[in-house]
Amino acid sequence: MFPAVGRPEDAMARPPVAVRAAGALGLVAPLLRSRPVLVVSDFDGTLSPINPDPWGAFIVPLARRALRRLVSVPGVHVAILSGRTAADVAGRVRVGGALYLGNHGLERGALVRRQRADSMRVATRPSPSIYGDTAERLAAELPRLITEPWLVVERKAPAVAFHYRSAPDTLLAGRRVADAVDALDPGRLLVRFPGRRVLELRPPGVVAKGEAMAELIAEIQPRLTLMLGDDRSDALAFAALRSARDAGTTDGAAIAVQAFAEAPREVAEAADVLLAAPVEAARFLAALARGLRADPAR
Repeated sequence: MFPAVGRPEDAMARPPVAVRAAGALGLVAPLLRSRPVLVVSDFDGTLSPINPDPWGAFIVPLARRALRRLVSVPGVHVAILSGRTAADVAGRVRVGGALYLGNHGLERGALVRRQRADSMRVATRPSPSIYGDTAERLAAELPRLITEPWLVVERKAPAVAFHYRSAPDTLLAGRRVADAVDALDPGRLLVRFPGRRVLELRPPGVVAKGEAMAELIAEIQPRLTLMLGDDRSDALAFAALRSARDAGTTDGAAIAVQAFAEAPREVAEAADVLLAAPVEAARFLAALARGLRADPAR
C-alpha cells in the first residue's frame, strides 16, 4: 500500500500539502516495472486549467504529448474519465489509442490513432426517457429564471449541468442555481451533484465515476493503476481505486490535482498525493511516460 505523500500527520489541523510532479513520481517509481498499467485522468482542472468559460477549456500541451507517449508503451492503457460527453472530451484531448468515458461513465468511446475525434463511435448506457426529458426541460427553462451571462448550460442527456464559473460571487450564484433547480424539479426526480462551480443533475442510480473506475479495473486487471482528478466526482474514483488496492486486486495511487488555490478537502483527503496544479499533472504524466519507457516489464 502506498503511504500518503505531502500529508500532515494531523489532517484535521491543516489541509494536505500540494507537491510538484517529482514528489508524485517518487510515490509510484518502485512499481514502474509492473504491467499492465492503467492510467486514468479527469479533464477539467486536471489535464486542463479551469476556464471561466467551460467551452473554452483546453488541454495543457505537455499533457497531450505525455498521453500520446503513454499509449505507445506496451502494456499501458490510458482512459479519460470526464463529466463532459465522450465526444466533447475526445475532441479536446485528441489522443488516439485512449478510451474516453464521458458523462461520468455513462458514455464510452475508443479513439484509434489518427482517427478524427468527431468520427468516434460512442456507446451510451440506456436510461428511462423520463430522466432525459426532465433534464432537457430544466436545460430550457432554468435560463429563463437566471438570465445572467455567467450561467452556462451543458446538455448531456440524461443529465444536465449548470455552470457558474464566471459569476462575480460564486457562492451566491450556486445558491441561485440550486433554488431555481428546486423550483423546476420540486419532486427531485433528478439527483443533485454539486461540483466546483457547477450543479449537475443526474438520474438516480446511474453509473458514476466510482463504478466506472471499478469496471475499468475489473476489465483491464492492471497491476498498477493511477487516477488523476480534481473534483468531488473524482473522489469517488479514488475510493474505488483504494478499495481495489485494499482487496489486493491492483496496486496504485490516487492523485488529486489542485485546480484553484486549493483542492476541495474531501478530494485531497481521498487521495494519496496532491499535485499543485494542472501543469504539475502534465509534468507528472510526462515523467511517468519516460519512466515506463525506460523501465519496461520483464
